Amino acid sequence: MLDLEQLGSAAMEIIAYAGVAKSNYVEAARLARAYRFDEATALIDEGDAVMKNAHDAHLALLQKEAQENTPQVSMLILHAEDQFMSSETMKLFALEIMEVYRKLQRSEQPAA
Repeated sequence: MLDLEQLGSAAMEIIAYAGVAKSNYVEAARLARAYRFDEATALIDEGDAVMKNAHDAHLALLQKEAQENTPQVSMLILHAEDQFMSSETMKLFALEIMEVYRKLQRSEQPAA
């Protein structure tokens, strides 16, 4: 069974990585508003790399729980889950926003 310190440490790792990734995704959407798509795409990629760390920590926690067959639930873990999922959602919205701004930029260009 994971002790409370290990559980808290794993949760904080997920929260930290997911928070950094979410910030990258939000900033990517802001850059897209300025039609800075290369920079926005780079931030999406950076966010994805950081989210892989969050995913790995999350998966390790799930595997440990499954091996021990003892559910590990705490408010900190619930918060980590929330941050993890909201980061995934923010990525989807950032990608959609980027596409909208790409279309807007194309529509603003004069016809050839």
